[in-house]
Amino acid sequence: MARYALVVGITDYKSPINNLTKPATDAEAVEQVLKAHGDFEDIAVLKGKVSTTKLAEALKTLLQQQAVKNEALIYFTGHGITVSDSLGTQQTYLATSDLTIVTQGKQIIEQTGGISLGSLNNLIRDSDLSSLVVLLDCCHSGEFLERNLIEKTLTAFISQRDYYFIAACRGFQQAYAKKSAQHSIFTTALLAGLSPENTNDRGQVTGDRLFDILATELKSSGQEPIRMGWGRSITLVTHKNQTQAQTFEVKEECPYQGLKAFETEQKQFFFGRKQVVRNILGKLTQKPFVPIIGASGSGKSSVVQAGLIPELDRSVWQILPPIKPGFHPLQELRGVLKAFFPGAKKERLLWELITKEANPLPVILDHLTGADKFLLVVDQFEELFTVSIAEEKQRFIELLTQVVEMTDSRLAVIITMRSDFLEPCSDYPSLNKLIENQLVLMPRITGVDLKETITEPAKLQGHSVEETLVLKILEDVGKEPGYLPLMEFALTRLWEKRDRQKHQLTLEQYENFQGLTGALNFHAENVYFYEDYQQDSPTHERNEQHKDWIKQIFLRLVRTGEGEKDTRQRQPKAELLAIAGNEQEKQEALSELLDEGLVKGRLLVAGKDEQGKAWIDLAHEALIEGWERFAQWRQQDRDLRRLHDKLADALREWLHKEEDEKYLMPRGLLAEVQNNWEKLKPDLSSQAQKFYHRSLAYEEERSVERQVALRVSIEDFLQKKTATIKKILPVQPLTASVMAIQAIGENLEKMPEQIFTPVQNSLQQAMEVLTPFRGHEGGVWSVAISPDGQTIVSGGEDGTVRLWNFQGQLLAEPFGGHQGRVWSVAISPDGQTIVSGSSDGTVRLWNFQGLPLAEPFGGHQGRVRSVAISPDGQTIVSGGGDGTVRLWNF
Repeated sequence: MARYALVVGITDYKSPINNLTKPATDAEAVEQVLKAHGDFEDIAVLKGKVSTTKLAEALKTLLQQQAVKNEALIYFTGHGITVSDSLGTQQTYLATSDLTIVTQGKQIIEQTGGISLGSLNNLIRDSDLSSLVVLLDCCHSGEFLERNLIEKTLTAFISQRDYYFIAACRGFQQAYAKKSAQHSIFTTALLAGLSPENTNDRGQVTGDRLFDILATELKSSGQEPIRMGWGRSITLVTHKNQTQAQTFEVKEECPYQGLKAFETEQKQFFFGRKQVVRNILGKLTQKPFVPIIGASGSGKSSVVQAGLIPELDRSVWQILPPIKPGFHPLQELRGVLKAFFPGAKKERLLWELITKEANPLPVILDHLTGADKFLLVVDQFEELFTVSIAEEKQRFIELLTQVVEMTDSRLAVIITMRSDFLEPCSDYPSLNKLIENQLVLMPRITGVDLKETITEPAKLQGHSVEETLVLKILEDVGKEPGYLPLMEFALTRLWEKRDRQKHQLTLEQYENFQGLTGALNFHAENVYFYEDYQQDSPTHERNEQHKDWIKQIFLRLVRTGEGEKDTRQRQPKAELLAIAGNEQEKQEALSELLDEGLVKGRLLVAGKDEQGKAWIDLAHEALIEGWERFAQWRQQDRDLRRLHDKLADALREWLHKEEDEKYLMPRGLLAEVQNNWEKLKPDLSSQAQKFYHRSLAYEEERSVERQVALRVSIEDFLQKKTATIKKILPVQPLTASVMAIQAIGENLEKMPEQIFTPVQNSLQQAMEVLTPFRGHEGGVWSVAISPDGQTIVSGGEDGTVRLWNFQGQLLAEPFGGHQGRVWSVAISPDGQTIVSGSSDGTVRLWNFQGLPLAEPFGGHQGRVRSVAISPDGQTIVSGGGDGTVRLWNF
């Protein structure tokens, strides 16, 4: 592949821009090194007086003609300027000899000529290059070429493959280019970096090696270089007489990570995610918040720790310790920031900022010292929706998303989250919007990238992977969701059982493990059954107590989902030890099982929270489905374990609130726990049992108080009603009588154990005042009131049905027809029809004039004791002494 270069050193400028003395000689020196050791087909050189047109044509020739699908390098030394318009928008330019400027105070507000970095970025972006290196020495300018402006402008360097940019971006006057030195400060360091003394064992100077020298050489100069770029390592020059024979040193360290995520320390073994890392870097230049979303087992944590972080310039970025939300996300955030708030007083300030201040980020950033930029990684963000206490969720999200509201925030946030937790994010608008705009998805690794993750780590350690094994793993991977941790674990086991004479991983051992899923399941079964699980043929079986403990531990470390999907949840080690009860000897045995068995056996991981309290977690969610026995355990008593999780959440909240009675178990949850207490009790800690009994006692106290309060309330209500009855009885006796009857009914409904004396007296007084309706010859067995409240109908022992107004006057002649006592009467919803039932066994229909509307309904074998009409007025129901209920239409 051909290589082309453009070397530019501009010395002549129009006033008020000062001329320079170094760029021409700097350009000549760089040209000589590239010509001697760069293997370039052509090196174009522009030096001295260079116009805008000349430089533009040279750039277009290089990028659009010569270097198409080839390699290109640009070196520029001269002035660089920043132009600010009236709205404060800034553009940066490479100054040419015919550049003219207009200034206002110390600011340049207008220019003519020069090459804007924005235009250069577009030209690079639209070019079809194999690789590109740009070395920019604009340190002579009195104006600043600020880092953030360059990063915002030259976006092509974090979105294209194999592009690399190095610049001395901090500006200072020409005086800093020492007159006694042959070259500028930056180019002096650049030439040292391109020298034979800085080559690797193959005689090459790569972009990263060059930048390391530049950063070291310029550290004490007051000049700070920056770099941007991504892709494969780019070789700038090769000193052939320095090339050594390449050797592969056989190393014993396992390059695979099992169920653990890759860390920065294992970056050399991390393969297959270059494009994802490039996407993350691109999003970071747009906004300082990037959500990385993917399925469980897609490698989200690894891509951040071993992919992204090694690409960040450590002279610019400080990487804060990663956190997980856990039970108390605000405390986790305090833990990572408190190093910048030393002393009790400042720690209290930090907690006030985190928990109460409306806009805390500017103050927090003022305390972040020691670097230009800071990166906070929040791993397993889904914990916020599974285990974090409710009141901290909103605040935690607000704090993290505030970084995008600040101009040039020095703090950037990366979150990693399982894709099946996207739905709850929609409840938080600020987070949801950032996910929509800044999302980086974790796709499946396929093809060459997948093959590299299998073969390249072993190759770095002087080992090989049988080609038949590679093909078999690639075949198996296509059958498994969440395959990466399974594959990584299988490769780890294969490394342990590798052919040590051939330094090779073999298909034979893979088949012994029963393939991709079998390796993890086989190992987990060995750890479960045997104390000497590390032996090839273990024989020392665990006792039943230890097996039961393992089951309880693993079930505590998952949160039972509403369907079949479960998620892991860390647990304080102290809570897991409580499984063994209160006996010290048993707790020590369980602790040894945790540490020497399950953690050492790589099924669990251990750590400490910001308060120094130990916690335990699943090594990876792949265990949830990958260990068949564990999957079977999870299918048992799912409803009960969901209830257990709810109880644990409530307990944590109560403890967090210092056992405040207001945070005891809610009544609904308490009722569920009470109904399932005998099933729950064996698996509950003494603290959880105490929480339940305290909640139960509190609820019983509150129940008594509620009953007393209810009684007082009812008594007060009825007292007021009887007072009203007494007041209106002399003038509205009928209304008062109805109210008195209602009061008796309300009393019986709400307090059936006692009829209050005032209520009883009010009814008695009403009955004494009210004139009785007389007319029936014998007893009255049934009455009804019309829907409009104007008419009363009665049925009597004399076999008649009578109509009355509310003054006791008959409205019509008695309705005669029944041959016996009228037991029941009813009025239709429209107030037009009366139904009666009699001891003569018939049901009769009447209008309000007393005329029969149909022949009597016969059917009952005995008296009709009750009648009623449906709300729609279409159906009559009757109940008879013959034990039957009958339906009739009209």
